[in-house]
Amino acid sequence: MAFLKVLLNVGLIFIAAALSIDEDLENDLSTVNYRLPDNVVPVHYNIGLIPYIEKDNFTFNGKSHIIIEIRRASQNISLHALDLIINETATSLISNDTDIYAPTMHNYDNKTEILTLYFNDKLSPGIYSLYIQFIGILNDELHGFFRTSYTNEKGEKVWLAASHFEANWARRAFPCWDEPALKATFNISIKHRRNYTAVSNMPIRDQSNDKDDMIWTHFDTTPIMSTYLVAFVVSDYVRIPNTNETLNIWCRSALAPYSKLVQEIAQKATDILTEYTNITDKVPKMDHLAVPQLTAGAMENWGLIIYNEKDFAYNEKKDTMFHKQRVAVTVAHEMAHQWFGNMVSPSWWSHVWLNEGFATFFEEYILNEIFQDWRIMDFFVVKVQQEALDTDVAKKMKPIVFEVKTREEIDSHFSYSSYGKAPAILRMLQHIVTAKIFQKGIIKYLHKQ
Repeated sequence: MAFLKVLLNVGLIFIAAALSIDEDLENDLSTVNYRLPDNVVPVHYNIGLIPYIEKDNFTFNGKSHIIIEIRRASQNISLHALDLIINETATSLISNDTDIYAPTMHNYDNKTEILTLYFNDKLSPGIYSLYIQFIGILNDELHGFFRTSYTNEKGEKVWLAASHFEANWARRAFPCWDEPALKATFNISIKHRRNYTAVSNMPIRDQSNDKDDMIWTHFDTTPIMSTYLVAFVVSDYVRIPNTNETLNIWCRSALAPYSKLVQEIAQKATDILTEYTNITDKVPKMDHLAVPQLTAGAMENWGLIIYNEKDFAYNEKKDTMFHKQRVAVTVAHEMAHQWFGNMVSPSWWSHVWLNEGFATFFEEYILNEIFQDWRIMDFFVVKVQQEALDTDVAKKMKPIVFEVKTREEIDSHFSYSSYGKAPAILRMLQHIVTAKIFQKGIIKYLHKQ
């Protein structure tokens, strides 16, 4: 038993080491540095957005009030922005002593997507408030803050606005420190028409009326989190709550009858993961929302999972067992992320396996508990492990950890190495140390974050 404990500790050391910032990335020989400097870090974002969900005017206005910490004396502040028009005359920085600083120059690097603000004065270490105003486009590319539509029962096209930020598209919705290690808390506010509803990671704090039949919806403060997990949607969707309104389904009315499987699995997954990890989710509600189009099957935004409709709706009278399993796998995977990826996140995208490997492993565990006749953990050996071994032997698979810098390199990491090889290694570790000791290690791992 002592040997098994030592072996588990070795495994946990490997996992913990992967969470630390990879210093080798900082020593890249390339002349282009895609990483932000470490002289400034975000503490809290107050973000106000006004999306115009109207044909021929798919834009949004935004204001950010960001609490930042300057860690060493600096004359510049760098953060990410993409496809945003910054109102340079409105940018200001205010110290805790209420000293006001206006940047002398805004410099934007198109290659790195880094906006650098230059100041005449050297800014002393401390807490500051950074104010930025900007305009963006509700794009049709399904990432950042985007627009999509569906056709209702009357044959009318209905538009909605939604977000999808993984891996590094939050910068397309608001200026931010768009790296997973640079976590902060968020207060989101959205102005929208009264006949629409805004949802975000957290419950609604309050609403206030504005002119022209518009209202502001203000949301509670999030836990400390990475920018890629921030989410919001403005739509005319119907809401289907559970009995205590902690789990809500949001979809167009025509899909409401086919959302029961999502709600059932989501509730059971919450109970299973809470019991296994001895940790409750850190957000007070969980919304499951389906959009007509998404670049993935779903996205695990903390407190607001957004699905592609085809991986959300299940008609038990018409759909196949294969489709039922597909929906079940999608929901279980995103629910596992609420613990593995949201509570605990990698410091850089070289370690995507920490998100996807754990989520895939526990997706299988969840479904094995819910649908025991499916024998999911046995099927895992054939579906995932054997394919991972075969691909790895054929040298067709990348390592589960490798250096990434550019957007293209980061996107390439969301591959079978992370979704197949990584969970196979975790299963191997579980079988070496036994399920009981593996569970103790997981609980310790989560509690230390």
